[in-house]
Amino acid sequence: MERTKAVILAAGKGSRLQCEKDEIPKALRQVGGKALIDHVLAGIDFVAPEDITIVIGVMGDKIREYLGDKYNYVWQREQHGTAHAMLCAEEAVGDFDGPVLCLYCDMPLLSGKTYRTMVEEHIAHQAKNTLLAARIHPIPAFGRLIRDEKGELIDIVEQSACTPEQLLIDEVNVGVQVMSGDVMWDALKRVKNNNPKKEFYLTAVAGVIHEMKLPQHAVVTDDSPEFWGVNTMEELARVEEYLKNHG
Repeated sequence: MERTKAVILAAGKGSRLQCEKDEIPKALRQVGGKALIDHVLAGIDFVAPEDITIVIGVMGDKIREYLGDKYNYVWQREQHGTAHAMLCAEEAVGDFDGPVLCLYCDMPLLSGKTYRTMVEEHIAHQAKNTLLAARIHPIPAFGRLIRDEKGELIDIVEQSACTPEQLLIDEVNVGVQVMSGDVMWDALKRVKNNNPKKEFYLTAVAGVIHEMKLPQHAVVTDDSPEFWGVNTMEELARVEEYLKNHG
């Protein structure tokens, strides 16, 4: 496979996982006998450790101490959204113009096969941005993929901003994406924070890439436990039960 770099966002507080109460960063919350970030790193074992950058924030020193020095670390000192977090990695990733996996520390069930497929399809379609999407019923509170009349991806609209018609779209954004290093930093810097929280969201990159008239692609799958995130104690328990039954 073509050389790939990866950026893992692991700067979150994990408030709903009671991480601050337990004085543990979200990335190190245990599930299935391993830290959340251990599951993610296992899924991207085709990426060399020196090509992996981890964005740390709250209790970030504990993540660095736990994982050791074989990875690159950058700080997101202030929380201004996921696009802002990704931009923190610009210097560490450098002028690499190949595929860059952008992923989260709280999706422990995503498989290596899925990550590889993302990169392979990104390369095969000569895309500048490739999203992982799924058709899920009942439709969850995820961003909806917006396409034009030709079926080309033009935007992602978060559920809170959807029109009644857009709420019926069952093609939803899972969260993982691959961007080409030659355009990603420029695209990230064009993201605007015109939302109620005034944050810079990674999902907005889809609209930016469309405005830049660059090709993008979506890897669309059926629903799967792979897409389960861990943001609450209930979600943690669900993943724990799944791993207990499926190993």
